[in-house]
Amino acid sequence: MRTLLCLVALGGVARAESLWEADLRAGYGVAMSGTQGTMSARPSPLTLEATGAIAVNEEPAVSGYAGALVETLDRSGVGTVFGARLIEGPLRLAGGGTWIFAPYTLWGATASAGTCWRVARGAQLCTDAQLTAYFAGTDLVKGHAVTQAQLVIGVAIDAP
Repeated sequence: MRTLLCLVALGGVARAESLWEADLRAGYGVAMSGTQGTMSARPSPLTLEATGAIAVNEEPAVSGYAGALVETLDRSGVGTVFGARLIEGPLRLAGGGTWIFAPYTLWGATASAGTCWRVARGAQLCTDAQLTAYFAGTDLVKGHAVTQAQLVIGVAIDAP
């Protein structure tokens, strides 16, 4: 009986990682590009993302994600994002790719680090610092890349 009571008590403390997660995120920051030895910086587009993630490993907590991306404000674009996410304690690390396909094309790599706070059952508020490097596409000057550094805030809906 004591063993059962201990398991019930510990079960309320331990939290299983989510099997799936849906994120809505908004990011804004600075975009940097270089031409012939000079670096220029300007505000990045406002980036909106809607993604879904599915757990692929329990320990450490790793999930694969994919979803839609929209750029707005000073430019408009629609694309997709995909990658893997590692959650270790309060730290959330992600890396993957992005492809903007309309009305121009851009291919890039993205990496982020951040944390989430549980605000309700099944809902978290998340913040991330994100870097995206676009290295190919019709919207780039040949031989040049554009790097965006953004602060991203979002809401994650999950279920164990």
